[in-house]
Amino acid sequence: MPSEVDMEPVRIQDDLFEANIHAEVENIRAKINDKAVCDRASKLNGGVKCMIEHPPAWGRGSLMGCANYHARICFTDKGSVWLLRVPRMNGNVPQSLVNYIIRSEYATLKFLETTKVPAPRVFDYGIIGDGNNELGVSYLLIEEMPGRTWNSQGPNGKRFADDKDKERIWSSLADILIELERHPFPRAGSLLPGPSPSDPIISAIASERFLVLSPSGPFNTSNDYYTSFVEQNMALITDGQLFTSFPVNAYLVFAYLKSQLQALAAKPAENSVEATEQFYLKHVDDKGDHLMVDDELNIIGIIDWQMARVVPAGEAFGPSLVTAEMGGIYNGRSSLTVHDLALAYFLKTKGAVALAETMSGNERIDLEQGHDKIP
Repeated sequence: MPSEVDMEPVRIQDDLFEANIHAEVENIRAKINDKAVCDRASKLNGGVKCMIEHPPAWGRGSLMGCANYHARICFTDKGSVWLLRVPRMNGNVPQSLVNYIIRSEYATLKFLETTKVPAPRVFDYGIIGDGNNELGVSYLLIEEMPGRTWNSQGPNGKRFADDKDKERIWSSLADILIELERHPFPRAGSLLPGPSPSDPIISAIASERFLVLSPSGPFNTSNDYYTSFVEQNMALITDGQLFTSFPVNAYLVFAYLKSQLQALAAKPAENSVEATEQFYLKHVDDKGDHLMVDDELNIIGIIDWQMARVVPAGEAFGPSLVTAEMGGIYNGRSSLTVHDLALAYFLKTKGAVALAETMSGNERIDLEQGHDKIP
């Protein structure tokens, strides 16, 4: 058992981390014009009065996410609650990129409102530099969804979901994937506001999940899409910004991937979902806590669509983080899991045979560049 002396550095690190979070939140709150927030929200909600509620920066009741700060907007006579969503972006991220990501998430949520995908309604966005934005920050005003985030807990207070419990998740998720497959796009990229919510502009992909990349795209083919991804990572490795512990090994891995892109991106058989080179909307952080569930583990919403993009079908509907066995991946085992196969089963039983084949027919190729895990 660790001694008090052994645990002291851990406590110091935890205290420092919490202090940094508090300082960051204080800095964000200092920029937010609370009166302007309520004035704007009330105007958008038929003049209903509201108040802004800033939750704790840390611990129980906090709404601080990995990438965004949230405050509640509580309306007085309707009982409805919105969220003010403000990006947590440090000084290393250009404001222009922050603004781009805001506009893209707004367009994505507006598009989802035209589908049957359960996602928060979005009411407004504002960006720094726009003279009409009086709120003091770049922001989104979105609906607070009911339910609770799914972190592998079971139904009705059960601490952990077993494989049988998770079948309800996979069944709901299959319905959502089937709905997304009904809305193809002609190119890969990120969405921006277009002529109408159902007709967004497909523009450049501005960033990846764990690091900032230069805007690139849109792309007419999956080969172009993956080539850009690989070449940007190779450039960052060469520049000493990525995989600094073993740059040579990492560079060789990406060089090998580049040599295989033609085969990986090639069009498969005629009956495949990828045959016409169509692209589909993909959530980039689909590890489970993006799902809002009820007590029975029915999915009632999907949140955190920041940095979502339109991607090739194999990426959109293939194995993902939510069905992964992360322990196996970190130990070098990257085969399909029982959860991948269960999701494929539900897709097939619901009539989406091509999607089921995409889900169960692909070996997992993990290109997550945020972890220096390449041996």
